[in-house]
Amino acid sequence: MLRSPALVGAVLTCVCVVLCALHRTGREFRFLERLERATLDLRFQQRGVQAPGDAVVIVAVDDRTIAEQPALVERREGAAAIVRATAALGPAAIGVDGFYTDAERLLSPEVVSAIDEHLAARTGLKDEPADVLLRRVRGETRGDEALVAALREAGNVVLALHLDDGRARLPRDAALASGTYGQVVVGEHRPLTASGGVVSLAQFNAAARGLGVVTVYEDEDHTVREMLFARQVGESVYMPLVVPLVALREGLGRGEVAYVGDARRVQIGERDVPLTERDTLLLNFRGPAGTFPTVSAVDVVNGRVPAELLRGKIALIGVTYFGHDTTRTPYGGGNPGVELHATAIDTVLAGDAVVRVSPLLEALACALSGLLVVGLFAVRFGPLARIAGILIIVGADVAAAWSLFSRAHVWHGVIWPLGTAVLVAVTLLAMAYVGEAVLRVRLRRSFVHYVGADVLGEMLADPHALDLGGARRELTVLFSDIRDFTSLSERLSPEELVQLLNVYLTPMTEAVLLRGGYLDKYIGDAVMAVYGAPVPKRDHAALALSTALAMSAALARLQPQLAARGVDLKIGVGVNTGEMVVGNMGSRERFDYTVVGDAVNLASRLEGLTKVYGVFCLVGPATREQAPTGYEFRELDLVRVKGKGQAVALFELLSGPEAVVTVRAAMDRWETGITAYRAGTFVRAREAFAEFAAVNPDDAAVRMYLERLAGLGDAAAAGWEPVVNFHSK
Repeated sequence: MLRSPALVGAVLTCVCVVLCALHRTGREFRFLERLERATLDLRFQQRGVQAPGDAVVIVAVDDRTIAEQPALVERREGAAAIVRATAALGPAAIGVDGFYTDAERLLSPEVVSAIDEHLAARTGLKDEPADVLLRRVRGETRGDEALVAALREAGNVVLALHLDDGRARLPRDAALASGTYGQVVVGEHRPLTASGGVVSLAQFNAAARGLGVVTVYEDEDHTVREMLFARQVGESVYMPLVVPLVALREGLGRGEVAYVGDARRVQIGERDVPLTERDTLLLNFRGPAGTFPTVSAVDVVNGRVPAELLRGKIALIGVTYFGHDTTRTPYGGGNPGVELHATAIDTVLAGDAVVRVSPLLEALACALSGLLVVGLFAVRFGPLARIAGILIIVGADVAAAWSLFSRAHVWHGVIWPLGTAVLVAVTLLAMAYVGEAVLRVRLRRSFVHYVGADVLGEMLADPHALDLGGARRELTVLFSDIRDFTSLSERLSPEELVQLLNVYLTPMTEAVLLRGGYLDKYIGDAVMAVYGAPVPKRDHAALALSTALAMSAALARLQPQLAARGVDLKIGVGVNTGEMVVGNMGSRERFDYTVVGDAVNLASRLEGLTKVYGVFCLVGPATREQAPTGYEFRELDLVRVKGKGQAVALFELLSGPEAVVTVRAAMDRWETGITAYRAGTFVRAREAFAEFAAVNPDDAAVRMYLERLAGLGDAAAAGWEPVVNFHSK
């Protein structure tokens, strides 16, 4: 499996898909969830501030209220004044984000009782200055009664309720029922339970229109991103402050508000509010602190706020002064808690709650990301192409998540798809890197003795560009062999023979390697070299011809050293270009990189024919055609070698840009003789060859032609074929 990157990538993808599904269905990986929620914050921030709707106005008990009229904050009568003044501006509903958990006690009960007794005894009598003062003092102690009256007079105030497990049990208060859903449909799913909480005094709850939970739950990073919409205490399911306020604004009674547990939704009349698996509403935040319209409570009380600003809207009374508790949202910290409720109301009314994609879709996105990366490694791409592909996949994941959020308020997870893509990519890139390193080591080990340093460098630069599995390509093959090696080996001892071969093969091998050839093998005293493989070379024919010239020059330089040993060494070289099969060949246990085919066989036959024609190097017609300018050849003959049905032309390599093998005079006489011989005009051929032989007495080829012509008449018979057949290798 480890040899198959695609299989490894597919397995890793499957593992990530399973973990993603587990994560989304309850077995949460908390660190990854924190990262995912952080990406949600980034989406809000990149989207920027959005204007909220006009349905919510915050009446802020702010620093200016404390500075100008501290009694509004310090006294229960001040709270009543804020409620009365707010209600006078005609809002559809008033929500109070605060509690009145204790009775106001400006004086001890005994003093208040004594004042009451004194004033009762003075009933019907003329008030004295002390009586007036006591009546005023008595009025100051009736702040709770004033607030109860203000709440009753407004008739649309919803007070706060806090639920948790760390507080005392809720008191037995019939008014608490006004904080529960009018209809509750539960099935297998049940809301989170609470055992206690905090609530205002019963007299205030009874005077209010309803109650609503204001409990805020932070994530592990202390950021609020959602609001709980259902909490169960006993058999009752309580609703957040948002729900009764929206219901009041739309003229709905509590009976028209429903919690549907299995469907994960809350129904407010015709309004459908989607909830998460945890019964929370994912808030669609509009911006940082101060985004919602806000008026100071002191301005409301003192009539400095126009009625149209609050008429028909939802007024939220909450504290924002310095030092109060604040919350952190995706836009940062310092947000008054009352703004969370404003955000929730605006989200419900706008119907644009953030909805998280289902676990199935996120798992599918995870699978798609991983498999796309696997596809990059299943196809033979280069490293840069693969990295570019990975970046495109990652970018597509991010772009899809951003588009869904910005256009449809859909929270599509990015951590799992990105994590899968990155994990698979890093693993497969590491495998490719290690595999490439192993391949380079294998190539170096396999070819270091068979190719030159430059060619080896090209091979190692891109090992995958080499086709080592077998391919049909046009290449050039060179064979060289020592003539009469058998008789030579009989005259020399084994030690002398080996020493001679080492002296001879060293410059011959260098001639091959320095010209980009692949030293296929030594066959005794013979050398076989391939040009154009394993690294493709377009000028493979020219490289082989250059090698032949270099061998000729190297042999000439060796002659003095060989003569000192009593050896006169002659070699023959055959070069042929053609289509052949190249690749690793052999058994499963042992194989070599080599070439096979008719073109290879012909190169071997050409080397053998150099003995027959007495020349240094013979080349095939394809090599002759591909020879660059500067090379000189002599066409020798048309032959049909063993194993070939068609005749081929033989060409002797005479010289090239680097060296001269041999010089032939009167080449026009040779060409005349060849033309006449093939035309069957033997008299003319004899004359031309005789003239050529006169100036080239050491040429074995012309002597061979004169011997042939000696047995022929003056003209060719019908069916003359100027082709020589060779039936042996």
